[in-house]
Amino acid sequence: MISIGTKAPDWKATVYNNGKKEVLSSEDLAGSWYVLYWWPFDFTGACNSEILGFQELEKEFAELGVKLIGASCDSFYSHEKWFSDANSFPDGAPSHPVIADTTHQVTKGFGFYFEATGSSIRATVIVDPDGVVKSFGANFFNVTREPQDVLTTARGFIRGGCSLSERRSL
Repeated sequence: MISIGTKAPDWKATVYNNGKKEVLSSEDLAGSWYVLYWWPFDFTGACNSEILGFQELEKEFAELGVKLIGASCDSFYSHEKWFSDANSFPDGAPSHPVIADTTHQVTKGFGFYFEATGSSIRATVIVDPDGVVKSFGANFFNVTREPQDVLTTARGFIRGGCSLSERRSL
């Protein structure tokens, strides 16, 4: 299991990236801030609402220099099918890479694999340019997270911290 201040595990995975099957690794992200967020299963209403929330904030993450990456233990083809569903994704597929962690290597490496269901729990990590975990959070399946909170936390790290009053004004 990861902890604050430790090196993030090295990983390499297949991703769905703008309709293409590609490979992405922690090595590719070296020197960059990144947010990696997991959801348990494709084709669920709560999961797509989080993805849509992160997608809405993608430009703001990019302006901070933070790369955004989604992840689940579903396959590339599951992602492809789900992202093409106009009811779930009315504005189209996410424009950031989404890991298809069918080997569970990435999810287990971060400690977010839930054996009983063969899926990830809901989890988020923020990793700095040196590959160090600066923040992580995890929830059981039925409690979603607020993507704006992840953005606020990332902004705080990049700007060197912020007070509660500053956080309220962000």
